[in-house]
Amino acid sequence: MSRGKKSLAVVTFTLLAAIVASGVAHASKFRILVGNDDGVGAEGIAELVSVLANDPSLEVAVFAPATNQSGTGDRVTTGPLTVDAATTAGGYPATAVVGFPADGVLFGILQGLPRRPELVITGINEGQNIGDLVNISGTVGAALWAARNGIPAFAVSQGLGPNISYEAAAHYTYDLVNQFRGNATFRSRLGGGRRGPAKVLNINFPTCTPGRLRGVRAVPLGRAQVVVGYDRQGGTDVWNPVLERTPVGSNDCDSTLRFPATDLEAMNNGFASVTPLDTDLGNDDLVRQVLRFVQR
Repeated sequence: MSRGKKSLAVVTFTLLAAIVASGVAHASKFRILVGNDDGVGAEGIAELVSVLANDPSLEVAVFAPATNQSGTGDRVTTGPLTVDAATTAGGYPATAVVGFPADGVLFGILQGLPRRPELVITGINEGQNIGDLVNISGTVGAALWAARNGIPAFAVSQGLGPNISYEAAAHYTYDLVNQFRGNATFRSRLGGGRRGPAKVLNINFPTCTPGRLRGVRAVPLGRAQVVVGYDRQGGTDVWNPVLERTPVGSNDCDSTLRFPATDLEAMNNGFASVTPLDTDLGNDDLVRQVLRFVQR
């Protein structure tokens, strides 16, 4: 074969290989595990799964508690765990775990799925999980266990109010999934994989009249109450704490506040909030940095 024909053959083979590789990549679905704390039959998870499953490029697996487990935080079951086939309220196939929200997510990651999910989403929860509430939220707790296993997670909640609708939060979450899939920088910011624990994005939507949501803001976690001082009670030895309190989600969608400083302030003033969360109180990166000062 002449040099020219050999070169043409190499170019043709390279193009064919690229086309085949492109087809394989396109056929590979993005894997999402969905859980919650309201239970597998809840309305919020049904709406979220319906929106996600409508995209044929997503592979959506549901592992959720068999019954409502709100307020159980990141607790896990250390005894026998009953696992059954189930469906969401919308009829999507699911796995129901008789246990805590974290049990569902952990079972899916460690046992139930043939391959680890690339993203975990918990929710959509009925009721906001902002400020101090993240400490007791099963929605957040389950997402934290995904992140501890190196898988980025979104914890999604809908604020309480009359005529709750999960539609806006579900579509926003779907858009965020596509951002995560398509943007390497975004994925890198949420960590995980071989780099250790990942991050959680805690997402909360206020319940506003349709069309009245004022936007979505990335904000830090707030606190519902803070001790700012102490007042002496008469001339006694008794001191009363002076508290600054912030409502945990008043959903004032008519507010004119422009720049919320925390997730509490965002929710109270008609904004949806996105708050990054670490998995634990520990700071592993700092261990080696302080070693020579503290170790004996």
